[in-house]
Amino acid sequence: MSLGDGFDLVEIAKTKLNQRYVFGAVVPKTNPNWNGPWDCAEFVSWCVWQAYGAPMGMRPRNAWKGDAYSGFWFDDAKGEPGAAISWESALNIKGAVLVRRPLNKRIGHVAISLGDGEQTIEARSADRGVGIFKGASKRPWDIGVLIPGVDYATDDTSLTYVQTVRVRAPAGYHALQSPPQKGPDVLAIQTALAKAGYDPGPLDGVFGRLTDAAVITFQIASGLEVDGVVGPRTAEKLGLSTPIAPDAATTAAWEALSAPPAPPTPLLQPTPLGARTLTGFAVNGKDHTALYDDGSRQYIGTDVPYRDDAPRRGLYQDKKLTELRPIGVYRPEDYTAQHGQWAHVIHPTIFAESAGFFGRVNSYDRAAFTFGATQLAAHTPGENLILLFQELLRLKSAKDIFPELSLEDNKVTWTKPSGAKVDLEASKSVTRPNGKRDTQLVEFMAYLNPDPGAVGQQERLAAARLIEWTRVDPAARAAQVTLLVARVKKLIDRVRSHPSFDKKDWPAAIWIADIQYQGRGRLDAIRLALDSPKPVEALSRIGSSYEGRRKTIGESIAKLKASGVLNGFTV
Repeated sequence: MSLGDGFDLVEIAKTKLNQRYVFGAVVPKTNPNWNGPWDCAEFVSWCVWQAYGAPMGMRPRNAWKGDAYSGFWFDDAKGEPGAAISWESALNIKGAVLVRRPLNKRIGHVAISLGDGEQTIEARSADRGVGIFKGASKRPWDIGVLIPGVDYATDDTSLTYVQTVRVRAPAGYHALQSPPQKGPDVLAIQTALAKAGYDPGPLDGVFGRLTDAAVITFQIASGLEVDGVVGPRTAEKLGLSTPIAPDAATTAAWEALSAPPAPPTPLLQPTPLGARTLTGFAVNGKDHTALYDDGSRQYIGTDVPYRDDAPRRGLYQDKKLTELRPIGVYRPEDYTAQHGQWAHVIHPTIFAESAGFFGRVNSYDRAAFTFGATQLAAHTPGENLILLFQELLRLKSAKDIFPELSLEDNKVTWTKPSGAKVDLEASKSVTRPNGKRDTQLVEFMAYLNPDPGAVGQQERLAAARLIEWTRVDPAARAAQVTLLVARVKKLIDRVRSHPSFDKKDWPAAIWIADIQYQGRGRLDAIRLALDSPKPVEALSRIGSSYEGRRKTIGESIAKLKASGVLNGFTV
């Protein structure tokens, strides 16, 4: 029995012309009187339900509570309850649905074909709303969809049903696809995004996932169609021509990027401390290992995927921490001569951060690079890892481990092979892929980890150098400890004047420092806990979702009490 024909879907869609678009809007599919706001997938799914009673493109497949998404439309099209056809065929079938697959797992697009080869009706963007649009044949689509049980009027005897598709952007358009688009035109897009304050990842001329995330964030902020595709309107908003014509500087930069690499040079020179020379890297599965001239090897990390505000890849060391033991594990007694009982006060936080391993590296999240027993992150101006580099570069061993880095005007400076100098402490305000503004050490992050989407040579080299430095020079380990002692004292000082704070209550002080160091609670919550009848117990409950961390700190404090090493200590 027929559910109806393709004309029914188009007529229902036309009743919603000129209504408002809101990215991410959720629509009650069973409400026939809904008048917006819409987003693209919700609009088409609502129209299909109203026309045919078919729960298409939503999960769960229930019109009362289903959430519509372009990815669900793509999945439905590959089998029941939908039938995938070529998008070229769908353009000539009235009431067929056009789908752009969300390769980045976030953003695609869905529209209804008017059957004339060019026009669609769709909820398109914040500045256009719901409307009828021309030029569909020049926009990127992946598949067409025919709703099972619906009669479609077509004379297309070459109607092609498809099982697999490969994403391709039309000529003059740029989008995430496989293999990725590359060239000076992509570099021009990345440069324009960066200039506008949207971080596209490394300026490498490759349209990857971070560039895709930046395009989407820019489109949302600009009220454009949110599809991750740089077409004429997005290019215009970025100040680019259509087709994109890179200027001479951008073309020259791309030629330099794509030039054959220079012959390899020694990665590390032997140091007066007796350090071995790094000769290269080995990759076994996802594990990365540094190779040395004496035949020794050092595990530096495992390649892992990660998603926070964008899809990323980087090094993680969780499963092979024991291989870092020869580099050093924090023992408070090694540092009491310099820091007294404070060496014990910081022990719970060090153990919670890194299990005490001085050579621990993580480079998978938005910080780009995190290092050490205290897990210092690279992205924060004026604190964390940049402060450690300041201290390390004052050591005699610095010229042997990081010969291209120096302190100039007390700032960490990188001298490139060309002789150009880069201030790695320069901060920049950027718009992250989730739309939030953040101030970051962009140059420092790029120096340590230039490609957040893959584990690369520079990332491995930075990790190997820091691990080696920590192994051979006790002063490099001591610098981590000194920085944390100073940081913990400052964190405790924030509540020192609070009337309910007892300077002899060192367990409370440890909780106060760790809560702030991890960032799981605000000062007002800490003060409120201090005013409670049982402050230590109240402090231990702050950040309830971090159960593992809170358990680790609690158990460490219990061991300190049992040992008596902090008896009588006053913070």
